[in-house]
Amino acid sequence: MQFFQINISKHQAINCSLYEAVISDKIMIIVSAAGVLQSFYKKIAEFFQNNSISAITFDYAGIGKSLHGNIKNENSSLVNWGNRDLEAVIKYTIETFPNHKIILLGHSIGGQLIGLTPSSYMADKIILVAAQSGYWRFWKGVDKIKMWVNWYLLVPALTKVFGYLPSKKMSRMENLPKNVAEEWAKWCRSSDYLFASSSYNNLHFDGIKCKLISISIDDDFFAPKKSVEWLTAKFSNASIKSLHLFPENFKTLKIGHFSLFTEKFKDSLWNILCEEANN
Repeated sequence: MQFFQINISKHQAINCSLYEAVISDKIMIIVSAAGVLQSFYKKIAEFFQNNSISAITFDYAGIGKSLHGNIKNENSSLVNWGNRDLEAVIKYTIETFPNHKIILLGHSIGGQLIGLTPSSYMADKIILVAAQSGYWRFWKGVDKIKMWVNWYLLVPALTKVFGYLPSKKMSRMENLPKNVAEEWAKWCRSSDYLFASSSYNNLHFDGIKCKLISISIDDDFFAPKKSVEWLTAKFSNASIKSLHLFPENFKTLKIGHFSLFTEKFKDSLWNILCEEANN
């Protein structure tokens, strides 16, 4: 593994990691879920590396190793994470590995951000894992009430009080910069999700024409199947394949939103991802 930085402005850089395979003609950019450190994807990146697919992970500005200074002073937004941070990583990859096929693996919000990234159309393959709309009405029953409270009351209140979202106090997520948290909450209150807040010039979903596989997970609280299907359909010109995973098919009680990326599934789901990357 090799650490490196990519400049996203004159005064700011994001931290990245390269897992370069000895022999490879493919490179995968792993686009993280919101508030999830790139280190979470280290083991699966090493798996790809050992299977002749180079990989790059990175922390968005204001997260992990890309947080420089006080998070209260971080002005990045979700749109920035796509059209600036991910854009910079894709451009770096094209310039550094010009003869490699580029695969984008977007986890959760990482998959959403692919559609906000101008150079995403350069990808040769896209793999979405639990990439969804966060609109609260996709949930049912008590869960729908919880999501309403989260996006209308809890996130806005906590962000206002702390000057950022103290996610670490409530979950495994890293703390989120103020603009990121507020923008995310705004998206999740709208039936059009991010499309309600972004102009057509900021959207690149329909410019993507490569093969795309969208994976949903039956026991994933954070990405109900219909919310995944909604977002997948926005990649209207891609060649789409959808895959819905059931825990029992992999001899486990739970996969959820995060476990797919853990070594528990090294000999099953990771092989599926590897096969899809090579097809």
